[in-house]
Amino acid sequence: MSKLTEKLRIFERIEAGKNVHVLALGSSNTEHFMVGAHWFDYVNIGFMHKYRRWTDDRSSVDNPALCLNAGTSNNTTAELLNRFDRDVAPFKPDLLILTAGINDANPNRNVSKDEYRNNLIELRKRVNDLGGDVLFQTYYSCDKEKLMETRPDWAANYEPYIEIIREVAGEYLNDNFKRWERLRKYDIKAFRLLLRDSLHLNPDGNAVIGLDLARLLELPVPDENLPWIKAGVFARKTMDLLEAMEESGR
Repeated sequence: MSKLTEKLRIFERIEAGKNVHVLALGSSNTEHFMVGAHWFDYVNIGFMHKYRRWTDDRSSVDNPALCLNAGTSNNTTAELLNRFDRDVAPFKPDLLILTAGINDANPNRNVSKDEYRNNLIELRKRVNDLGGDVLFQTYYSCDKEKLMETRPDWAANYEPYIEIIREVAGEYLNDNFKRWERLRKYDIKAFRLLLRDSLHLNPDGNAVIGLDLARLLELPVPDENLPWIKAGVFARKTMDLLEAMEESGR
């Protein structure tokens, strides 16, 4: 197991025979608001294929991880806190995947960096108090050039708010931004093939995030599923190659 999976208590609980809850919390990038597979679906598939329990005669099966999506478009971290008791606390998540901040970074929402940081810390505390762990995600890169055309103030805030996520998360982090930013700088046309608009993913982009999360959590998506998401597989492999090139100094 990786250092991260060793820290996340959800895996110990599954191995001990318990049933667990996995919850995704965030705004439009978490809410499954359009057709096609969403990144959280890949986490669900990964848990299902790795941990589902068959009876000895294989006549029945139990999937120990129940995955719940609590994303709501346009939410700031303050709004996530406001609905925490309704949408999170009753389910007592063993693992909460938090992708929050794109709306906090919008200057029109008037959320300071300190307030944003404190809200992330409070969200983690509330989940920890319920007995669960929080895995933070940075956002992928936005289409900075296009966003600059209409909202240069928002574009300028994007990376500073990403950095706050890293600061709060520590080791409990899936850093999408670094991987996506390499592709954006290397080939903007290829990068845009993964986006619905300057701030949102299409199904191919969701596949990249989902496959990366599944790999981070050591929840491999079965090869039999990969032909249906060829574009996402190819894009993720491209990001892997760009990362390897950067690390080797090429």
